[in-house]
Order: sequence, then structure tokens, then C-alpha cells
Amino acid sequence: MRRLLNWRVVLVAALLLSGIETAMSDELVLIRNNSEEKLQGEIIVEAEDGSLLFRTLDARLWVVKADEIKSKMDDDKAVVPMTHKQLGQQLLDELPEGFKIHINGDFVIAYNTERAYAQWIGGLYQRLQRGFEKYWQRKRLKLSDPVYPLAVIIFADKLQYDHYLTKELGDPPGLLVAYYNLLNNRVVMYDLTGGQRAPGANPGDGRRIAEVLSNPRAIPMVATVIHEGTHQLMFNMGMQTRFSDTPLWMNEGLAMYFETPDLSNPRGWRAIGQINPMRIGRFRQLIPTRGSDSLERMLSTDARFRDPSSSLDAYAEAWAFNYFLLNQYPKEYVNFLKHMAQKPRLQYDPPETRLAEFLQFFKQDLPTLDREFVQYMQKQ
Repeated sequence: MRRLLNWRVVLVAALLLSGIETAMSDELVLIRNNSEEKLQGEIIVEAEDGSLLFRTLDARLWVVKADEIKSKMDDDKAVVPMTHKQLGQQLLDELPEGFKIHINGDFVIAYNTERAYAQWIGGLYQRLQRGFEKYWQRKRLKLSDPVYPLAVIIFADKLQYDHYLTKELGDPPGLLVAYYNLLNNRVVMYDLTGGQRAPGANPGDGRRIAEVLSNPRAIPMVATVIHEGTHQLMFNMGMQTRFSDTPLWMNEGLAMYFETPDLSNPRGWRAIGQINPMRIGRFRQLIPTRGSDSLERMLSTDARFRDPSSSLDAYAEAWAFNYFLLNQYPKEYVNFLKHMAQKPRLQYDPPETRLAEFLQFFKQDLPTLDREFVQYMQKQ
């Protein structure tokens, strides 16, 4: 899956690499484009040059250059995240007219499609969250409840969605049907049914929506919606930290591990851990020409994921390796995940450190582990 990168992500590393993370409640007054802007929240990282990574009460991360800061005040109060209702009102204020709010558990869903679709997405994401929690509980990985409400924006059609993401990210989303933004902590998508329901369907019947989206041609799109929701859960339940050195093979591989749709089960998410048919087919095609250093390169750098010529193979291998580790080395891998959850923000390791950190949790040398990995996946 192609990941769209905002230019500010690059700026973060350049400005804040040497910063110190803090946990104070602050108010900033900024001067941007000759106008004054006030932010309330907390300074997450402060660089030596005075630049900041700032988190507002809606969980958005702001990259603030030192020369943009007019004033900075510590109010000596605890940071109180927005309530679901407050976040919903903020979304309505930001979005075009016609949007409404649906709140389902931890999710605040802004939508301008039919309410039934927003309710269906809310139910889908709640089932995913419950399954996500239970899965990691069985693996003895303790998660935390989301501190901030989880924002989801649903547009009625792809044209509106494309316009919004192009304006937000500076690049059209192409075939990407949903997107999780690391900076503002939101998932954005559009109504995959296009407002169409099965003949005679009740617009308020979510089961009918599921039937429409169970068409084999729709399953990859539904998988993307789940994939992006999994990213949001990982970054909001203590499993990963936004803007820490999180390898893409782990981040994307885990999201793919959970993305297999489970539309027929209203009580829980039972598809977790099943073979991902889209990914295993690609990996099987890769095996005959796969280089002997393929696993080492994947563990060491993200370069293959960012190169369009190799990204599909990289994603397939990432899914396969996560599948292998969670089935054959669950204890070791969970210990590695716990270690990675503690990585500091905006400190990025060289390739050799990435590789060494991974291998310290496994007894095998890398060639042995690689052979075992390929042999295991050939049997699936």
C-alpha cells in the first residue's frame, strides 16, 4: 500500500532530532502567514534551537519553528484531552457544510454520507478494536485505552475525498481508499458503496451494506479501511509511538496481519491471524527471485517500502514475516514489540542498529532465521 508522506514529516526530523521530550501543559501563540494562532496542549519535544513538537488537545502533532513562536506559557494545569463531543464539534467546524457526527465507543465519526454507513464503519472499527485487544491479551502484550478520542472522517464520494487529501497532503491519493495521518491522528475515507444498496435494501440496515461490500472486488478496499484503522489503534493504545523509529516492516506488516475483512461476524473479530490471500500470493511469486539479503535489507531500512518498483514485494514480505514470527516466535516477537514501544520520538537509528536490536531478541543468526522463515511460508 502506498503511504503518502507529508512534507512536514521530513521537517520534524530536521528540526527536532536533538530535542528532549516533556510532559507539561502549555499554551502557544504563533504567528503564521501574518496572523495569530493559539494552541493549547503540551510540548512533546523541544529542540536546542527552540523549535517544538507540540500536541494539541485533539491529539494533533504540530511542528513549530522557533521563529513562529510569539509567546509560550506553562499554565501549570494537567492536560485534559478533548471530549468526544468537543472533537465532534471541531470536526464540524473544519469540514464543509453537510457533515454530521456519529459517536461509537472511542470513535468520533464525521460523515456526509448516509448515517447507516457511518454506523456500519463505527461498528466495524469497534469490532476491530475488541479483536485487537483480545488478540494481544492472549499474546501477553498489555495495551492501554486510547487517551484521545479517535477521529474518522467519511466522505460521500471519492471526488470529495480526493480533494480533501490533496489539500491536506499535497498529493492526490490515487487508488488509496482510506488513509491514516500520523500528524493529525485521523483516518479519512469515503463511502465504498457509493450510496448503492442491494435491491430492496433498507438504508438503515448495516447487514445489507456488509453484503454489498462482501463482493470479492470490494474486499481489497474494505481491507484498506481496516488496515488504516489498525494503524490508528496501534498508535493510540500504547503499542507504537508516533514519530519514533518504527520500522515499516513491523508497522505495515502488523496492519496487514489484521486487515483481512471479517464482515460476517457481528460479535467479534475472528479473522485475525488468518492467511492474507492478497499478500501470500505476492510473496510466493517473490520467493524464486528473492535475494539472499532480502530479509536483512527489510529489517535494516525502509528503502524498499518507499521505492515504487519494490514496494509491493516489500509489503508482501513484511506481512509474511510478521505472520511467521507471530506463529513461530510469539514470545520473542512480543518482547521485541514491547521494546519498540519505548523508543523515543525523533531519534532514528542507523541500519546496523536496527538489525542488531531485532536480533537480540532471537537466538538464531539471521541466515538461519531467514531459511526457517521461507520454508515455513512455503508450507502455508
